[in-house]
Amino acid sequence: MDEEKRRAYADRFRARIEEWEAKLDQLGARAKQAEADLRIRLADDESDLRQKIYEARDRLRELQAASGEGWDEVKSGAERIWTDVRAAWDRTSRRAAGEEDPPAPPPPPADGSGSGPS
Repeated sequence: MDEEKRRAYADRFRARIEEWEAKLDQLGARAKQAEADLRIRLADDESDLRQKIYEARDRLRELQAASGEGWDEVKSGAERIWTDVRAAWDRTSRRAAGEEDPPAPPPPPADGSGSGPS
């Protein structure tokens, strides 16, 4: 191979390397953006979870102070809070793992039916 062909080949090879380096830079930028977006979503989820835990602590105090007829109402509210905490935790865990959120399930019946034996 003569010198001119070698130089041309080396130039094409260098151009390919530069092209792939540019693609890698773009990929890195997209990854950083996705990472930043995930951090924002997770920070929002963490805040939501902390608020729900705070509400659960309030409900615990209400449970401890409740008596008689009020107990069942407070207990029902406490169970709803716990369901909300668990759902928020599951959502946050899925997001942290990079999974998409599934569609929201329908709300439970208001009359308490379907909640199983008590």
